[in-house]
Amino acid sequence: MSPILKRLTADTQFSPPTPVVHPLDEIVAQTRIASDQVLENPRVSLGIWECTPGIWRRQVLQAEYSYFISGKGVFTPDEGDAIHFQGGDAVYFAPATAGVWEIEETVTKHYFIVG
Repeated sequence: MSPILKRLTADTQFSPPTPVVHPLDEIVAQTRIASDQVLENPRVSLGIWECTPGIWRRQVLQAEYSYFISGKGVFTPDEGDAIHFQGGDAVYFAPATAGVWEIEETVTKHYFIVG
């Protein structure tokens, strides 16, 4: 298989904004994706994700590696300490990681999901 390049540019087309599923605050975060691509062998998904400020609960079902391009926030897993992240940080989420997201400044990240 050939290498896959994902590049965020000024003209990158994002999907329409979608509200998060389980908001925990009056401000409902909106997410959108760009350059999403699913490969079958092995089963992976990769692309660019963006989210506006808000607080919500989410479970990451598959293993996910995220590189935060910009923004900042906190992920508080059900088990473990809060992870404060900002542009320039990379985070690995093990399969079935559950917790609360709090996006403080609009976040843009590259993601790679396995499973």
